[in-house]
Amino acid sequence: MIILVDQVFRPVAHASLLPSRPLSHAERSMMILVVSHVRLVREALTAALADNEDLQAFGASSRESIEAFIAKAKPSLAVVDALHPEAATLIAAVRVRIPKLSVVVLAMQDRDEDFLAWTDVGISAYLGPDTSAGDLVSAVRRVAAGDIVYPPRLTALVLSRRSMRSSERTAKAGMYALTSREREVAALLTDGLSNKLIGRRLCIAQPTMKNHIHNILAKWDVQSRGEIAARYRRTIQADAELRGGKLAELRESHAPRAGRFAH
Repeated sequence: MIILVDQVFRPVAHASLLPSRPLSHAERSMMILVVSHVRLVREALTAALADNEDLQAFGASSRESIEAFIAKAKPSLAVVDALHPEAATLIAAVRVRIPKLSVVVLAMQDRDEDFLAWTDVGISAYLGPDTSAGDLVSAVRRVAAGDIVYPPRLTALVLSRRSMRSSERTAKAGMYALTSREREVAALLTDGLSNKLIGRRLCIAQPTMKNHIHNILAKWDVQSRGEIAARYRRTIQADAELRGGKLAELRESHAPRAGRFAH
């Protein structure tokens, strides 16, 4: 079944083609919203999907036409033309009404930056310019079953990005949870200095020195000086890798400066 919602940026001209009432579960099978600002693309996609008995496809191009549709029917999935200039905004608007809407993006250009931008929006499938009608239907069915459908190269790109973001969070939560003085203490502990020698190096009294160590243990949730040293090394390494491997420079920035006194 194909329903084409008006191709221009105004309320639906062919309103009679919309469901006249909310459809029953049995009637609606899988409802798919097709979003494209190009009428030919919109009609081709809806035809390819609706050629399957268990799929119903509805074409829309603007916020007004989409709202007119979802007022009477609730799609579980949207197929989006990535070249639509307002595609991400329109999907965000639909998700206000249908938070669990799955999104399949059809990209006419194979660019990594476009793909990563769409992953931030939250998508279940990303199909490139060589996608066939059969590929599209297969991807829709897989997404409906709970799968994520990305090309292998782009899957690796997502995993790499997630790993980098995880490293960033680890580094920030680790090193920057400490004060500048606590970082100096941790650096000297890692060099194997005793409390007494660290106190002399930083010109701080032993009670103050013990307070710093206690604070580091609490903030990093570790139990000993050895664990502080190990955590410091891991955090410094993660932070340095994010900055192009400049470990020596980062280490220098955390080293204590002569002549500094604690108050």
